[in-house]
Amino acid sequence: MAASMRHNFIKPIIPMYAHNMHFRNKSSNANSTNEMKNPKENAGHYFHPRKNQKYKKVQGSSIGKSNLLQSYPGVRQLDEITGDHVNELVDSKSAAGIEKTQTIFLEGEKIIRQAVKAGIHFKSVYTTEVKLLEKLELGEAQQYITKVKALKSWVSQKAVESDGIICAVAQKPDPSVSETENRLPVTVVMDRITDPWTAGVLLRTAHGVGCRRFVTTKGCCNMWDSEVLTASDGSHFYMPIQTNLSWNVLKQNGEAEEYTCTRRKVIFTSARPMTFQAILKAEEKFLTDNLEDEDTDALDNDSSPTSLSKSAEKSGFQLTNFNEVDLSNADDFTLIISDDTLKVSNQKIKFLYENDAVLASVPMTSGLTKLNPTVPGTLMLYHLLGQLTSNKV
Repeated sequence: MAASMRHNFIKPIIPMYAHNMHFRNKSSNANSTNEMKNPKENAGHYFHPRKNQKYKKVQGSSIGKSNLLQSYPGVRQLDEITGDHVNELVDSKSAAGIEKTQTIFLEGEKIIRQAVKAGIHFKSVYTTEVKLLEKLELGEAQQYITKVKALKSWVSQKAVESDGIICAVAQKPDPSVSETENRLPVTVVMDRITDPWTAGVLLRTAHGVGCRRFVTTKGCCNMWDSEVLTASDGSHFYMPIQTNLSWNVLKQNGEAEEYTCTRRKVIFTSARPMTFQAILKAEEKFLTDNLEDEDTDALDNDSSPTSLSKSAEKSGFQLTNFNEVDLSNADDFTLIISDDTLKVSNQKIKFLYENDAVLASVPMTSGLTKLNPTVPGTLMLYHLLGQLTSNKV
């Protein structure tokens, strides 16, 4: 009886053990481990046999492999980014540092390649893959190879690619030596636009249209931010750019231009009707206070077309649709693209008033309160391009 029960109990186990032996013999480590004595350690070999893994040798990354760096005598190895390297990177990324050192920070192979093509001078290049340096002609720039962990914190997530990370510190382009011949007599002024993507698109559009110069007022985003550089697609390297200018400096620059200008027209456009309303109210206060140097709050929130038209009737400014701006009586143009929602300074309204600015609006459907500044900016730029090229003003 007992023998019979023992026989019945053992009988179904034998084929299971034999089945496991099949997997055990196929296991990559079956001959070197005692599976029966170490069931927990080798449990995977019973039911999930390991496959023989083939490791590919990655060419170009080999941090810590001196034989690779011997093939690139100009490349230095950095285990960590410290000391002067930190100061150099910090200065090239901050607005104050850029102004002080006249250096800019570039990240990603695409934007660096565009800078090389434009003839930008590089000071230092940092990468995790030597093969990325092989594709670029960097001249006498200091070249460093470092670990992903050390470089990853200095770049945006978009710059972390499967091929490796590369960034550079380069000399900021000099606007005074930028080519301005055969360009449209148009200066684009970006006023209080803080979104990097919007700023980059406007710069790229101005470059595509062929404008002479691009200027930003105080309160705008950093034009050399990595997101602005990406959105502009390399236009920074071909457009004369002046940043963080006051309205007084802007006026002085206009008066000191080397070219001869007899008829200048200032065009002010915005994606917000309330911005135009603020300009009209600031004009009224400006005249009432007899040019007192004070700021005017944009308190009137009524930016409806009816309210705006009534205010424009009493104003010295001409308010019109963007495609109805008359360009026939001028040979030089300043296009101000504004997203100002806070205050209209006395100096700003004085600049507009003294230049008899035209307020160019974009029609919007009822109930819509604003658009992205790229919309009126792009529409006005191409209106200028069409009129200037067809009429040869």
